[in-house]
Amino acid sequence: MKKIKEQLSLDQIEHQDFIAMGLACHALCLIEHVGILNIVINKDGLNQSRLQSYKNPHLIRAALATLVGAKIFGLSKGIYFITDFARRLTKNIGTLMLPFVGYRHLLSKQFELLDKPNSWKDSDIDYPAVALASIEFGLHDLDPILLDIFQTLKPRGTICDLGCGTAEKLVKICKAVNTPGLGIEKNLGVIKESKKFIKNFQKIEIIQSDITKLNGVWEDVEIGMISFVFHDISPNKKGIEFLKSIRKHFPRLRCLVIVDIVSLSESLPTIMPGFDYVHGLQGMTPRNYEETLEVFEKAHFKVINEVRVPNMPNTFVWVIKPT
Repeated sequence: MKKIKEQLSLDQIEHQDFIAMGLACHALCLIEHVGILNIVINKDGLNQSRLQSYKNPHLIRAALATLVGAKIFGLSKGIYFITDFARRLTKNIGTLMLPFVGYRHLLSKQFELLDKPNSWKDSDIDYPAVALASIEFGLHDLDPILLDIFQTLKPRGTICDLGCGTAEKLVKICKAVNTPGLGIEKNLGVIKESKKFIKNFQKIEIIQSDITKLNGVWEDVEIGMISFVFHDISPNKKGIEFLKSIRKHFPRLRCLVIVDIVSLSESLPTIMPGFDYVHGLQGMTPRNYEETLEVFEKAHFKVINEVRVPNMPNTFVWVIKPT
């Protein structure tokens, strides 16, 4: 096999590697879903003989072969093992799971959406899968930054996470600074997932609501947080109106912590893999860096701190204060 590969041109090898890596993304999501990834990582490999115990061993075998071909896994003496590259990759598995699992139905409709823009449905997004993948997304790089920011802010009142997802980050933050938390989440399936994270921390309440259509007033909320949600409040006019409404619903708000990804621009010619693509499928172009800052300014918020998150392209944390 080695001699055959040596006869291939460099262009052919790069072409095949490109295809292999694309398919490997899907294969890795599949074996993570059935628990094989955890077995290979924590039990020093998986014996080929165990594949027959799965309902579709042919698919599992094909997925593993794809991963071996992409050098994500290795195969020796009938044992599948994980490579060093894969170990590094799985430390931030959420980056992969978000687009390929959370948005899998949307991706499957891309040709239909090309001819019929905005024909996608809310059910095309697996919101619980997105929320669960978001736990791993930024676990090593973003979460320490958030904890440091909140510890520096020293909140005394309630922290409100707008679009809280599973509330995992809210729990982590509230425990660290010993304050109560309020999570507001629209999707009932995601709220169901959140119960496992808040059950041992009684200081957090989760309510079901659309954060762009809030009716209540919460005077106890001192600091708000919006993680990976603000870019979906589009167009810019709607984003400005939303930020202005925050001041009405939280009259004692001291500041707002916004975590978000921005689209590419001339000043920031990079992308977060999958971010622009899944939003293009939804018929929208997310705000770039300059547009995001402009929305803050027009909503009468001042940026008092900005942190660019390492190892997460185009991802920022802003602390903004009402002016």
